[in-house]
Amino acid sequence: MGRRAQRKRSAAASDAIAARRSARDRERLARLAEGGTPERPITIESASQVEVVAESMRCPLCDGGLRVLAHEAQVVDGARRRAARVVCRACGSTRAIWFALAGVSLH
Repeated sequence: MGRRAQRKRSAAASDAIAARRSARDRERLARLAEGGTPERPITIESASQVEVVAESMRCPLCDGGLRVLAHEAQVVDGARRRAARVVCRACGSTRAIWFALAGVSLH
């Protein structure tokens, strides 16, 4: 005897669970990538590059474009960091992308 065919409702529920798990896994990978946490910042030469670099990145959940909501300077565990608060233009998810300046500017 073979397995009974899955009902439409239970198939949809299984698909929804799989989609949530996949999104959760992509979110975890994004946090592990460069810029995902203050401990793994993207190194840039100037603070003026924060918005340009952040908006050139893609959403890890849906691959949509990102829009910068805010750009903040913060000190995290004694290290100076820049955080770009971004929102996905397609799915609306929000996140922070972390940056570190390569050197101290003397001008």
